[in-house]
Amino acid sequence: MAEKRQLRKELGVLDATSIVAGIVIGAGLFIITGVAAKYAGALVWVSYLIGAVPVILIGITTASLSTFYPVEGGSYVYPSRIIHPVLGFLTGWAMWLAIIGPVAITAQAFVNYLNALPGVSWRMSIVAGAVLITILFFVINYLGVKVVAKVQNALFLFLVVGTLAFSLWGLPHIHVSYLKLGSPMGFGGVLKAASLLIFAYSGITIATDIGEEVKAPSVLPKAVLLGTLIPIVLYVFSSFVCVGVLPWDEFASAEAPYASAASTFMGSFGILFIILVAWAAILTSHNGEQATAARVAFSLSRDKIVPGLHKINKYGIPHIALIIGDLIAIFLIVTGTIELVAEIVVAAFLFEWIMFHLCVFFLPKKHPDMYKKTEFFKLEGWKLIFPAGGLIISIYFLFLQGAKALMYFGVWLAIGLLIYYIRVSQNKEEVMTLIREWPRGRYLE
Repeated sequence: MAEKRQLRKELGVLDATSIVAGIVIGAGLFIITGVAAKYAGALVWVSYLIGAVPVILIGITTASLSTFYPVEGGSYVYPSRIIHPVLGFLTGWAMWLAIIGPVAITAQAFVNYLNALPGVSWRMSIVAGAVLITILFFVINYLGVKVVAKVQNALFLFLVVGTLAFSLWGLPHIHVSYLKLGSPMGFGGVLKAASLLIFAYSGITIATDIGEEVKAPSVLPKAVLLGTLIPIVLYVFSSFVCVGVLPWDEFASAEAPYASAASTFMGSFGILFIILVAWAAILTSHNGEQATAARVAFSLSRDKIVPGLHKINKYGIPHIALIIGDLIAIFLIVTGTIELVAEIVVAAFLFEWIMFHLCVFFLPKKHPDMYKKTEFFKLEGWKLIFPAGGLIISIYFLFLQGAKALMYFGVWLAIGLLIYYIRVSQNKEEVMTLIREWPRGRYLE
């Protein structure tokens, strides 16, 4: 008799935290901080603090939902079961591309930083190098979540230690006069920068997409807490140091902002050091994104809306979903359409945040018996100010993304809506029956 293939509960607190926080702390820290400084100037660290507010609020909501019902692909499962199947599918559909896009972006970012190594005359092809990185981490992800976790933990720990070392080393070299330069656009510029820096924070809800692979339900809220706090501390501390050791206009105009800041107090060694830390940041994101994109696609296929992506290999990995996701990432790399996808990434994450906050309000009414019987971190009474505040702020930041990003995002949602209705119309009774059920432990033949 063939062994039943299913997801494996092998992730502990460090593993889950390194996946969540590792995805959050990616290329954004080393690239987008400089872009944000053009608007916020020496107050870019304040923008990171403002951007942290909606992140903390979605972290609280995520902790609540993940303890209510740990499941694979929560990005899709929660809104589809709690709000409406169509909105649930659109959330999962949006998140699938929002995670696949950064797989391609981080692969290219790694090659860019590889080519920035000082004293190296040769240059690797951006496209060829990015494809090779994607294939390498595909193999790592194919071999099981335990392998993914080991690689992720090593990269993540180096990233955290390296960023803290950079910040502590630079602290005595801060010039107070640089910090007093303020924002060139006033407080409006600080808010604009905060909306851009949401990109650097996106990914915290990823914890809900690995719910069936953690060793115990208590792992997820701990991973959410640590995955929220660690990026906030590293972002605020390191950006404060950067605009303290280098005038903000020089920092903002530099091709590699953190490397320029490091060179002011670490010398030529600082450039190499920051490149190594950036590699760790980029690869933790890339590794985690490959893993979670496959889980989101797996959850969509579990309800037979997207066909064929539910299959599990002998290592407990949804390998068809992994293959398809990486092929799409390679397509984006080769065709140069990454920038188009990048336009909708933040909008997709904010859309998911809005749906998650709404889930908190809908849950007690939609599933009253389950809500009462289940012991979990409930947001009720005065605690509802957290999802309410998060909802308002997320909607505000969504509109700050601009017409172009929202237009591209709307097109992607329209494609998803078309696929949903075509697939449901082909087998409506079975699909709707599956959607009415909570899917944890369901493995289709």
